[in-house]
Amino acid sequence: MVSIKDVAREANVSTATVSRVVNRSPNTSDEVVQRVWQTIRKLGYRPEIGRQSATTIGAVVSDVSEPFFGQMLKGIDQVARNHNKQLLIHNGHYSEPTEHQAIERLIGHCESAIVHSKWLSDETLIDFASQIPGLVLINRYIEPIAERCIALNNVQGGYIATRHLLNKGHQQIGYLCSDQFIDDAQDRLKGHHKAMTEAGIPVDERYIAACPPTEDGGRLGVYDLLAKGLPLTAIITYNDIMAAGALFGLQENSLNCPQDISVVGYDDLVIARYLHPKLSTVRYPIAVMAEQAARLAISLSDKNRGKVTGQIMMPAFVERNSVQAPNIYQQTG
Repeated sequence: MVSIKDVAREANVSTATVSRVVNRSPNTSDEVVQRVWQTIRKLGYRPEIGRQSATTIGAVVSDVSEPFFGQMLKGIDQVARNHNKQLLIHNGHYSEPTEHQAIERLIGHCESAIVHSKWLSDETLIDFASQIPGLVLINRYIEPIAERCIALNNVQGGYIATRHLLNKGHQQIGYLCSDQFIDDAQDRLKGHHKAMTEAGIPVDERYIAACPPTEDGGRLGVYDLLAKGLPLTAIITYNDIMAAGALFGLQENSLNCPQDISVVGYDDLVIARYLHPKLSTVRYPIAVMAEQAARLAISLSDKNRGKVTGQIMMPAFVERNSVQAPNIYQQTG
C-alpha cells in the first residue's frame, strides 16, 4: 500500500503539504499542488476514505446554469436522496484544466461520482476511474471502461432528425452545428450526413454553419444561412437552445415557421414545449440517463458490479408543430 509518506518523499514535500493538497486547503502554490497530484497519480495513492466520502455523490457538469445540466442534476439528486446521500457539484466550464481540477476535488471526498467530461482525454478519464471506485461517465463512451459509461447514440439522433424532414419532403435542409469540437457535435452531423446520403442527396457544405450552441448562436446561424441565398426549406439545430434562437432569427427576417421554413431541435428540453411554434425535436433522455448513472456509481462503490451496467441509450423523435411539408415554390425555388 502506498502511504502519504511515500507521496511526500517522491514529491519532495512534507506529509502536511500532501494532506493540505488532498483536502483542498488554501495557501499552497499551484506548482506544488500540480506536483503532488502528479505524484499521487504516478504512485497510485488513494487517500483514506472517510465517512463523508461514503455518504456523498460527486457530480461534474459543464455549466450548472444550463437547462440540460439542470435536468441531469435533478436525476442524480433523486437517486442520491433515495440512498440518503448528499450531492457535491463542480463545474467544468468547458475547459480541460477546469474539468481536471473538478474531478481531482472529488478524490478522497466521494466514493461515487457522475462525470460529464468533453475536454479530457480518454487516458485521463481512465486514470481517474482507477482512483474513484464509483466513477461513472455520462454522455461519454470509452471502450476500456465501457461498464462505467452511460451514453447516447448521437449518430442515431442526428439521423432521425434529418430522416423526419426527408420523409416530409424536404431536401434543402440547413444544419446549425455546434462550433465546439466535441463528439456530440461530430456524431450528430455524421447522422445528418448518413440520412442525406441514404436519400441520394449530395451533402452541400454551404447548408452547414458552425455556431456557438446558444440562443444567439442559433440566431446568427440563421443569418449566415439566409445570407447565402439558398433555397432553404428546413433547418436542424444542434440543440433546443439554438433552435429558440433560430426561430427568433427567422422572425426577424419576416419568415414564419413552419410555413416558410421548418425547424428541428435536439434535447427535448422543457423550453421545446413552450416555444412558438412548439418545437419538434430529438429527445435526449438525460434525466433517465442521470438516474441510471447514479445507480451505477453507487453500485460500483458498493462493489455490486452485477446489478447495474453501462449502457448506450437510443434517442427518439418528438413531433410537435415546427415541421410541415415544403410548399411547391420552395421545392422549385
